Amino acid sequence: MNKHIFFVLFAIANIVFSSVLIRFCETGPVASGAYRLLLTVPMLLAMNVRNKRNPEQKLTASIIISSCCAGLFFALDLAVFNVSIIYTSLAESTLLTNMVPFVIAPISIFCFKEKIPLKFLITVVLAIIGLYCLMSDKGISAQHLTGDWLALLSAVFYALFLTSIKTARKAYPASMVMIMVCIVGGILLMLLALYKHETVIPATHIGWIVLFFVAFNGQVLGQTLLAYSVKYIPLQLTSIFLLLSPIFAAVYAYVIFHETLHIMQITGIGVILAAVYYGKQILEKSLRKDDF
Repeated sequence: MNKHIFFVLFAIANIVFSSVLIRFCETGPVASGAYRLLLTVPMLLAMNVRNKRNPEQKLTASIIISSCCAGLFFALDLAVFNVSIIYTSLAESTLLTNMVPFVIAPISIFCFKEKIPLKFLITVVLAIIGLYCLMSDKGISAQHLTGDWLALLSAVFYALFLTSIKTARKAYPASMVMIMVCIVGGILLMLLALYKHETVIPATHIGWIVLFFVAFNGQVLGQTLLAYSVKYIPLQLTSIFLLLSPIFAAVYAYVIFHETLHIMQITGIGVILAAVYYGKQILEKSLRKDDF
């Protein structure tokens, strides 16, 4: 196996595992998200020491505003996602938060005047059918359904995060932008956790260790390694591998939490995976045509 393909799979496995660790945190789900961002800042600073910044890349008010907005939406994304995995199954939560392409499409149309192929609407309908199958199982409790909706909402916030960070990343180094995003997002999440009267200080040293690995697995072994590896393999192949996230989540959930899925939920997951896969293909082909 190509080592970069292995790195991508390893990165995805760590990103999902970071979500698993949230259930073992001694702090509340929102506070855990705050620590994930704040503990990542020194790691990013250490990794950024050797990177020389282009003197022409100046920090402007526009970049700061875009980064702060991105930090806000990233904080909201983590807040609702971390709460969702407490209520619903890990596999469903991971799958629904990956519905980002269907959220970005209308944003691209209204905000950036981008053209979306009519074929994409077919995948949208397919995704809606999959959601119906996933969330209409008679055995699902009201709490479980709330978790599903929260996971879907996290996809909306993540799409808004990507939209906000688009301008900043073009004009300033991505690593520095992410440091600002993590600081702003981390502070906002901690304030929200305090407002909700969550437990914000781990009771034991084990609690601190779990929080460290939430940040280390999710951001360093996960997002950073993924960003490094995608440079060496086709984007199309990477997008296919990302669809394995719910599979990793289902395996972790079954082994660690003994979570199982009903046939209706499995059907819904399969339909949504197909919709996301074909939706990404259609959008990527459209973008390639626009480049010529």
